[in-house]
Amino acid sequence: MVAEILNTTATVLRGTASNQFGDIIDAPVPLVTGVPVFLAETGKTVQDPASPTPRTIRQIICHVPAYLGLVNTDRILDEGTGDVYIIIGVTHPATLTGAPVDVVLDLKRITAQTA
Repeated sequence: MVAEILNTTATVLRGTASNQFGDIIDAPVPLVTGVPVFLAETGKTVQDPASPTPRTIRQIICHVPAYLGLVNTDRILDEGTGDVYIIIGVTHPATLTGAPVDVVLDLKRITAQTA
């Protein structure tokens, strides 16, 4: 189904590494590249309720093919913009026919916005 509505391609990043201080960090290890995805902003919040600092928090969804087997520790790299997203939630919608359907991801961008 994604191939019918795709608006970009993505690379799935998986894995961790240790930095010079021994802390675990995300490693930019590509699991799969060139995946057709549908990525869209579904809304935004202008104020973060956790702090008085004004900020824009965007809600982003991503439809990916079911065969990828993504987990919530993976990251999505939008190959069109270069933005990297963390996966907040993974939803496997129900199907009436038993055919595989797209997995819906709730994302949060973790790369800085460039001007």
